Amino acid sequence: MRLSPSGAADIRLHEGFSASWYADPGGVGTIGTGFTWASAAFREWWAKNRTGQKFGPGAIMTKAESDAVLQLVSDEEYGAAVDKFLSGRMTPQTVFDGATSVVFNCGAGALAWTWATAIKAAEYDLAGSRLLTTAVTQKGKVLAGLVARRKDEARLISQSIYASGGVGATMPDPAMADGILERGERGASVLQLQQRLVAAGYKPGNPDGIFGYGTQSAVLAFQRARGLSADGIAGPKTLAALAA
Repeated sequence: MRLSPSGAADIRLHEGFSASWYADPGGVGTIGTGFTWASAAFREWWAKNRTGQKFGPGAIMTKAESDAVLQLVSDEEYGAAVDKFLSGRMTPQTVFDGATSVVFNCGAGALAWTWATAIKAAEYDLAGSRLLTTAVTQKGKVLAGLVARRKDEARLISQSIYASGGVGATMPDPAMADGILERGERGASVLQLQQRLVAAGYKPGNPDGIFGYGTQSAVLAFQRARGLSADGIAGPKTLAALAA
């Protein structure tokens, strides 16, 4: 998988853009969309495109270059690490984009943390809840910017909502127009249903936002276990029970 344009827009929203080199609050030299010398892909780009120019005070970068480099470092480093971690699993684009944002900010080592373990198990609600308290401090101090970023990433992973207003941000979900979800429907609400079934210990198959036979079987199993009317349709009572 690759970082989508909406995912890139979210990272740009969180990182901002600077045409000139600056030292971040932790003293780390930064330029463009949060690029630092810690990134091997960025160092390679700089060597090819800034021959003889030192990465430091006085260094500059255009917005167009920054946008291109963001996709480059994702393809070669941050997103690539997420893709390798997920080992070819069928993962929603929004989950991949959210995870790539975390890794861009925290490094590939973040994939060893519990939020990432939850993603690998397709427990996206759990991943989102764990992210809320993940890597929100710097030098022992809680930073409001990191708290806000984790909230946005958690929402993207668990609710498929882009902070930047990209595709899928606030689009109405026709599957929920009648308040129920049933076989043949698809969309963000179906994906959330599947995620909650997985979190509750049921197996709808790979969460993909499509209400197929696997999701129907998981709904039936959940309904029987909870003493609900077992019809394989996720109506208000079933959805409420899953959300509890």
